[in-house]
Amino acid sequence: MDKQRLKTSIVTALAEGASRLPMPVLYGISSGLSALMSRFRIYRYKVIEDNLRKAMPELSDRERKKVIKRYYGHLADSIVETLKLLSISDKELKEKVEFHGFEQLDADVAAGRPVILYLGHYGNWELVPAITWVLPKEFTCAQIYRPFSDGASSEVMYRIRNRFGALNIPQRQAFRTLVRLKNEGKQTITGFIADQRPNEGGDRLQHWTTFMGLDTPFAPGGEEIGNRIGARFYYLDVDSPKRGHCSITLVPIVPAEGEEYPYTVAYMRMLEKTIRRNPALWLWSHKRWSIQRHKADANENDKTT
Repeated sequence: MDKQRLKTSIVTALAEGASRLPMPVLYGISSGLSALMSRFRIYRYKVIEDNLRKAMPELSDRERKKVIKRYYGHLADSIVETLKLLSISDKELKEKVEFHGFEQLDADVAAGRPVILYLGHYGNWELVPAITWVLPKEFTCAQIYRPFSDGASSEVMYRIRNRFGALNIPQRQAFRTLVRLKNEGKQTITGFIADQRPNEGGDRLQHWTTFMGLDTPFAPGGEEIGNRIGARFYYLDVDSPKRGHCSITLVPIVPAEGEEYPYTVAYMRMLEKTIRRNPALWLWSHKRWSIQRHKADANENDKTT
């Protein structure tokens, strides 16, 4: 057995073992982990603080520190809840996840329309694939993801994301896979988590809008694919009404007028409202605004000269 296979086996075994611990024990671990991260600023504290200063300047220092502390608590809870997906029963999980508004999909089924679902890194997004429980049987459910660079982590996350039966499609294969399924006569409903900064290499930083009051690049791939296959666009509004519980609401996206990508921009405005409702539940630790527009434009000009 080579080193990578051995590492994958060890990481998988540890994850499965941890997932079988009772939820109160896992939440105890989570509370300890979040206290350590908050007290000693262990995980990307400066990134989180800087993002909050930029995006929510109206917060006082005290309010910002409270959001950061709650954010670490939510992040730690999300880690143990996601691990638990390796072993938790459907019966137990169904008591924790609520679904609202999915009857709207009946009209799309009748029309034979594919569906694009936009969501953000908000709440515990790893629970979203559980929507397969309430989807009309006519849909082939898919989710787009960015593969992990670490093979061991990829194996664990693949198993977690595959438990609900959704088709996992790597980001770079999304367009041709969904077009192929369309041509095969399959009606798809596909989730795009579209709030990360676009790749500087693949997705060029040429599309910008205002998000959380800041000039923000975005990738329009989900909308371009959706238009190609004649899809309808929805937003998944995820919330956490209390610890260990998740609420998922399906909301039609009304396109933003005067925009080149009206559905993507409308989605980003809807996500912003969700974030402002409870900012501690969004993924503040990713480097969403690490490049400025004028620098991106300069880089693109350099590549074309």
